[in-house]
Amino acid sequence: MSDERRGALTSPASAVFAIAAALLVAAPAHGQAYPAKPIRLVVPLAPGGPSDTLARAVAVRLTEVMGQSVIVENRAGAGGTVGTDVAAKSPSDGYTMLLISNSFAINASLYPKLPYDTLKDLAPVTMLAAGPYLIAVHPSLPVKSMKELIALAKARPGQLNYASGGSGTGPHMALELLKLGTGVNIVHIPYKGAGPALIDLMAGHVQVQPVNILVGLPQARAGKLRALAVTT
Repeated sequence: MSDERRGALTSPASAVFAIAAALLVAAPAHGQAYPAKPIRLVVPLAPGGPSDTLARAVAVRLTEVMGQSVIVENRAGAGGTVGTDVAAKSPSDGYTMLLISNSFAINASLYPKLPYDTLKDLAPVTMLAAGPYLIAVHPSLPVKSMKELIALAKARPGQLNYASGGSGTGPHMALELLKLGTGVNIVHIPYKGAGPALIDLMAGHVQVQPVNILVGLPQARAGKLRALAVTT
């Protein structure tokens, strides 16, 4: 893996999605075509977020191409660790795939003990997509730029909060980097996926969220949230 690609996989400034599979895939029996039965695509985050949206689009196309159903299974929890563990412990027969995001690499550095081996238990299959985050706020928040958001956060330390799809996810790291760089105190509210977090942002229960552009841009255009900046 090149240094450039490695940096892209671990950077919290953009959302990176790839498919991995249980390692040591067993060879199909002699004369048996693959796939011979439905394939499970595990999404380690809750429905409604960018991972889920992308997985379902890919599953439809894979079903058409492979001639077998590709079934999306959401297994949310612990910033993607729960679903990743489910995939890692599945039979290595080629019928379980996992949609990973940059949190897959982030979790390996955040948690000293994971229930799976990041390097040994899963093998990369292909890169699917990469895209920036929108730094979005609820329309009721009296800011229209990042400069104004930072100024408001400094004037109200600890009173603003931001949502993410879970501890250790790219959006979590992105806002923590912002906090380190600007000295602001904005409280982190982790969810079990970007979808539930986005629902609460649009409802005004949280004020700020780094939202993947795939799901955030339509909501910004509809006036349900206000986009202040784009990360790249």
